[in-house]
Amino acid sequence: MIYVVDVNQMSFAFVAGSDSQASEIVRSPAFVQALGRFFLNRQGSGFSNHRPRAATVQELALFNDMSSEFADATADVLVARVA
Repeated sequence: MIYVVDVNQMSFAFVAGSDSQASEIVRSPAFVQALGRFFLNRQGSGFSNHRPRAATVQELALFNDMSSEFADATADVLVARVA
């Protein structure tokens, strides 16, 4: 399932197998670091307080388009900005 976390009027999508796994991913240091690249002037620890939600149809389409470009990527988790 595709999940989205909203941070500072931006939405970031990623894949997780369940709601609990999505919550774990959002709290993980790697996810915080990935989002931190978008917010260089902020500390990443604040991101862990955001709750993931299921992606909308439009967000799902954008994520699928972006993920197809990175089909050969070796990253464990693809985080794509969808809004």
